[in-house]
Amino acid sequence: MGIFGFLDRFLGLFFVFSVQCALLSAGDLRTWTSAQGGIIEAKFQKVASGKVHLLTAESKVIQVKFEDLSIGDLCHLVEQDDLDRKILSELKLRIPEEVFKFNKKTLKTHEKKMVFGDDSYLQFKVLESDHFLIASSGSFRPQALAEMAERLWHGMASQHGSFRENWGVKKQVVIVAANDDVYLALGEYYSQWLLNAGAADQARATELSERNSLIWGKATGISMQISGEWQEEYDAFPIAKVFRIRDGKDASYRKAFGPFPTNELSSTLLGSQMGGSNRAAPYGYFAITRGYSFYKEIQLAGRSGTRLLDVSNYADDNEFTSVRGFEDGRSWAKTLRKLVRKGDVKPDLETLLSYTSTNLTPEQLVLIYSLGYYMQSDAEKIASFMDLIAQIRNDRGVPDAVEIAEIFGAESLEEFNKDWAEFVSSSEFK
Repeated sequence: MGIFGFLDRFLGLFFVFSVQCALLSAGDLRTWTSAQGGIIEAKFQKVASGKVHLLTAESKVIQVKFEDLSIGDLCHLVEQDDLDRKILSELKLRIPEEVFKFNKKTLKTHEKKMVFGDDSYLQFKVLESDHFLIASSGSFRPQALAEMAERLWHGMASQHGSFRENWGVKKQVVIVAANDDVYLALGEYYSQWLLNAGAADQARATELSERNSLIWGKATGISMQISGEWQEEYDAFPIAKVFRIRDGKDASYRKAFGPFPTNELSSTLLGSQMGGSNRAAPYGYFAITRGYSFYKEIQLAGRSGTRLLDVSNYADDNEFTSVRGFEDGRSWAKTLRKLVRKGDVKPDLETLLSYTSTNLTPEQLVLIYSLGYYMQSDAEKIASFMDLIAQIRNDRGVPDAVEIAEIFGAESLEEFNKDWAEFVSSSEFK
């Protein structure tokens, strides 16, 4: 692709100057992302006059204003000692998911439907975007959900420099069952699929199938594995996200951003960047991913509409409970602020990292949200959050509370908790 092709993708934010120098080798290049979603392959050259100079493979220099680069790129420059860290403290944060320039022309409808089993209910039309496949039934219009997913994907890519490479070229399948009949039929299909796929360990397959049968009907969002055939057909990840729309109530899916799907997709994307949940090291995964997903839901949708299903006792009594934050999904910060100021709720990272969905109270869930907000409340904290997620991916586990406090620049856990509590008590937390 020529330089003008790159510039088109980079949304016209940069100025181009010719230079006389040798062509760069591929190893010198790095993918840079603009705040609005354009990308370019180039090598860092220098910082001068408040702009970052990038050198392309075509030997062109592109000058970029700090505010036109993603926060991930700026953090990369700070880490390489090419940029003064004070740039981060002075940076006015923009919400990458909102400023992203989504191109509807990238959407493509497939002629072939995604079919599960022999049930005529289970035929899903497929809409493809750059990184997702939205498989939907009935008259559901998937365009807004595809846009929502791509905006959230860009938000992750803007913060985490390695996200694009870690994600690769595969597509994430999102299945939307537009009514309960389709959703329940899909659950029956999947329970049988689990039985058939587990011939090598039939006892385990039976356990998974029975667990799915019990949980499926209670959930609004759930995951399922897709067959190798569909993985190969679409070059897709093996685990699909399934959304249930009850009685045609699809308001959350008609525009970007709807509360519940924003929460669920945000959790999925962060989980991908974290390397997936490690069964051997569940400590902290719930708090980190759910803190982030509730923060994104409220930041982008303006409220929370998500309930978490506790299925820890499904095998014993088939009783399920759910938890959500405070009843008014728009006033979480106001209510928590009062509780923290009065001393009725005390932010404690070590305790919070041990939380799961089991027996979680509304106060605890909103405190998890406040942690996600605090960890991304300014550019320097976002840089620390990026470091935390990179370490989780590398170590396949969440660091203990003391180490997380150190990552965020606190001299002690007590200092971290105090700063977090002061943030929640301030008008900045909203």
